[in-house]
Amino acid sequence: MSKPSTNKIAEENLKEVVSSWLFSSSGLKCLLTPEVPKSVSNPRPDAVGIRHVGGQLRGDFEVVSVIIRPSTKRFISACGEAKAHSIQADRSYLACYLGDEDFDEEQINAALHLEIGLIRLGSENDCRRIVPAPLNRPQSSSRATLLHQLGLVVCQLCAVSFSLFPENEQDDAVLWNEQWADRFGRLRNESVYDRRHLCSDCVRNIRELAGERDSY
Repeated sequence: MSKPSTNKIAEENLKEVVSSWLFSSSGLKCLLTPEVPKSVSNPRPDAVGIRHVGGQLRGDFEVVSVIIRPSTKRFISACGEAKAHSIQADRSYLACYLGDEDFDEEQINAALHLEIGLIRLGSENDCRRIVPAPLNRPQSSSRATLLHQLGLVVCQLCAVSFSLFPENEQDDAVLWNEQWADRFGRLRNESVYDRRHLCSDCVRNIRELAGERDSY
C-alpha cells in the first residue's frame, strides 16, 4: 500500500464538496442531502444522500452514507468504519482527500473486499467515484432511526421519504397507533409514541377518493 496521503484541508469544505456531488446530476442525483446533526447516534455518517430509485411505478429510495477523511491515513480502519454503516444505509462510501494522487490497487481491493464504495476528493474540489458501492441489506429499524434523526420519515402507502420539517407547509398526516402501542406495553401515562406517516400526495389522493365515494 502506498504512503498515506496527508494533505490538509478543512473538513467542512470536504463535506460541502461531497454533499454537492451527491445532489448533482454528475454525481448520484440524490433528491435530498440533509445536514447530519451531531445528535445522530453511532454510527454517524459525515454526509447522507436520499436517492429515489423506484421510477414511475414504485416509491423505493436508497439511503447513501458517506464517511469523509482528509487523507488516507489509517485507511483500513476507515474502510471498516464505512462498512459499519451498512447496518443503516443502503450504500456505504468512504471518501478520501488525495489531492493530486489516486487510490492504489491495494486500497481499491480492500474496498471491494469490504463491499464499500470509494470516492476520490481532489485538489480542485472535484469529487469522483472510483468504486461504486454495492447494495446493502440494512436493518430496517436502524435505517428508520437514522432517517428520523435526520428529520425524515417514510410514507406508509407509497414508501417515499419526505421531510418532517419542510421549507413550505405540507398537508401530510400522522397516524397514532394507540392500540398497537398498548398491545406491546408501550403505552405510558396515556401517551402514544407509535406513529406512522403519510405523505402529502397520499393524503390528497385519499381525500379525492373519499370525495368521489361520497358523491355516489
